[in-house]
Amino acid sequence: MLKKSPFFDFLNRREDLDFSRHLATFVEDTDYIEWNGYLLPNDYGDAGMEYDAIRKSCAIFDVSPLRKYRITGTGCGEFLDRLLTRPASRAPSMRGIYVVFCNEDGSLKDDAILHKYSDDDYLLLPSDIDHSAYFGDLLKQLEIHDLTITDCTHSWVGFALQGPLSAAAMNRMGFDRIEQLEPFEIRDFTLDGGVVRLARMGFTADLGYECWFRPEQRSAIEKRIQSTRDSIGLAIPGYGLTALQACRLEGGFIVAGWDCSTEADPQPGFERTPYELGLGWLVDLQSASFVGREALLKQQSRGKQFTIRSFEMNTPRGPKDGATLYALVDSRKQAIGSVNCSAWSETLGSMIGNASIKDRYGKLESAWTEVDGENVTATLSNPPLLKFERARQVPAQLR
Repeated sequence: MLKKSPFFDFLNRREDLDFSRHLATFVEDTDYIEWNGYLLPNDYGDAGMEYDAIRKSCAIFDVSPLRKYRITGTGCGEFLDRLLTRPASRAPSMRGIYVVFCNEDGSLKDDAILHKYSDDDYLLLPSDIDHSAYFGDLLKQLEIHDLTITDCTHSWVGFALQGPLSAAAMNRMGFDRIEQLEPFEIRDFTLDGGVVRLARMGFTADLGYECWFRPEQRSAIEKRIQSTRDSIGLAIPGYGLTALQACRLEGGFIVAGWDCSTEADPQPGFERTPYELGLGWLVDLQSASFVGREALLKQQSRGKQFTIRSFEMNTPRGPKDGATLYALVDSRKQAIGSVNCSAWSETLGSMIGNASIKDRYGKLESAWTEVDGENVTATLSNPPLLKFERARQVPAQLR
């Protein structure tokens, strides 16, 4: 049975529908998804309101179910530089880093956020795949001895606060001078006798922060959030998958499993390399010999097979995931790629999504696909579809 995430009760706005009734009443993959053994709802009562809060004020996402690996010891740099496609050992301490790692054939194995606390202390946060066995095999292969990898998924809980007023809300919660935090910077705060580790980042393309702390601190943190709601008159609602999906597609972010095949969600023929996912900027072929480097060197010389594009469609209903995209090429109908996933964007007033396009058609600006039995035009562009200056502004706005 799926578990209740730590902030579910605090964020749930359906007064007549507690967690057990939620499980009994709603349908998996229609109303919620399984996330690392936990239930992630499409929404907590109103997806449109949740999206609106992210883009106009701020809202909370329960990130607790993220899988977490604490990596410690003098062998950290050697291990991570072999695992990841760019060298973590060169990154400054107390920073968050977006990273990817590959299979031997160069296809994406997973993406993750890496927190670097010091040269011998890191926290790796992939979404939900259990990589313990793979990490263990790689350690044996490299013969690294002074290194400990601990799955600490349940040792930390946390939330993401996202939106233009997130700095103002965090400041009122007691995170002094939060507006001075640089994008991707990590800082420790002491609140209610415990440490809260805060990073300026998120998955909405907006201003935002992620907070991590021990499970026993959750109740005190919830009281701070509620006090902030009352004192500054903001709803600060929780948001679920529907609002998150729209925001991340507007921002041009990828999700392994939706935008490419993974070992947890194998889809033969849908394997993609970082270059084919628009993540080539995360690959440093001049760095240490990471897993998959030789395959990516070959792809760089011969060219990639696919490219990722954003699309917009003037339709209230989205195409099916995997739907074929067509275009006229030399006056002939050609299958040029397929839809990865889609969502409604209230800001853009259109259905948006990510598409995997055959690279030779990668510069086309228009295609079509079938939606509810009718052909609908898709306008193609390079991601992101939306970009907010406030996401990187320092100091962050406080009102």
